[in-house]
Amino acid sequence: MPWAVLWLLAGVVSWILLFRDVFDPDPRQLIGRDFSNLWMAGKLAWSGNFACIFDPSCFRTQLSATLGVTATQNYSYPPHALFIAMPFAVLPYYSALAIWTIGGIFFFTACARSHLPKGFPYYLAAFTTAGWLNIWAGHYGFLLGGLWLLFFRWIDQRPGRAGLIAGLLTFKPHLGLVIAVTALRRRMAITIAVATTLILVVVSAVCFGPGRWIDFLFVTTATQSEILTATVPDLYFRMMPSAYVAFGRGGAGIAAQLAFDVAAIWLLWRNRRWDAFSAATATFLIVPYVFNYDMTVACLGFAVFLYVNWQRLHWYERAGMAFAFLSPELTFYVPQLIPFGLLYALILQLRRAQSMSVTGSQGTLEPLAVAVD
Repeated sequence: MPWAVLWLLAGVVSWILLFRDVFDPDPRQLIGRDFSNLWMAGKLAWSGNFACIFDPSCFRTQLSATLGVTATQNYSYPPHALFIAMPFAVLPYYSALAIWTIGGIFFFTACARSHLPKGFPYYLAAFTTAGWLNIWAGHYGFLLGGLWLLFFRWIDQRPGRAGLIAGLLTFKPHLGLVIAVTALRRRMAITIAVATTLILVVVSAVCFGPGRWIDFLFVTTATQSEILTATVPDLYFRMMPSAYVAFGRGGAGIAAQLAFDVAAIWLLWRNRRWDAFSAATATFLIVPYVFNYDMTVACLGFAVFLYVNWQRLHWYERAGMAFAFLSPELTFYVPQLIPFGLLYALILQLRRAQSMSVTGSQGTLEPLAVAVD
């Protein structure tokens, strides 16, 4: 019963948001919200109007003229991410959104299967709290999460493949800190990761013009910084689980973020063992610019932890991990509690990895964890 209730609660907020978008739509936005940025960027790339993609004013004008979107949106990804956007832009918007969403669900589920314990219902992997929010937002969460899981699947046995995946993950570079640190332990992985990244930079510069990288580094990052430091409350900020946002984005927010950064990094350093799931949890503690719909791997990790360890957990440990599982939707209501919940979840995850290391048991989680010397 608790298992069924947990999964039912996972979708509540997303279902409400989806229902509202369908039956009481915001005239400024489309269903799929963030996907409209991807689709519009791809459309502009096909037309050769590359400069407009990284010019917020021009991009918003095109969004309004083409899709009727008048919300303050912009394309915030590096130029090589356009290679992801362009194939979808050849289709009508809602057809592209359907393929993006359904394809993402299947991709993430396939990538997750090797990380799931025996008996875990694999078909639930994409339908965590973060998964439902990603479906609502039309974001990159399934693609990001699937690649993340592939990296950790291959880092020990096939470091070359893992390095390739790490390079591909640079379409969201700010989320790659723990990936980069993990790749450093395998020379082949870090070499291939750097080479892949350089190839993507060069090819995108040739295809879209080197000026697009200058635009991304200076215009896009400046725009994102302005948005992140804005003082006006917005739904945008209620979707961010970081301590910096939760505690006000001012001096208190900076201090809180630093405190959680230190705590998470110290836990990783002390334990020297992390897997795909604990690495994802740590990322959402360390990075200030994160969103709840990107927590697809972290949320799946919380569910897996509960599934494997339910009988041996105290009630408060179950409650803490269940809170972490639901945290992507709880950011809307109790944002100040989210960093504490994620930190507690990371402690439990790393403690489990450490106990398995001490006993020499492989447990039921595969692969167990990455050990960093």
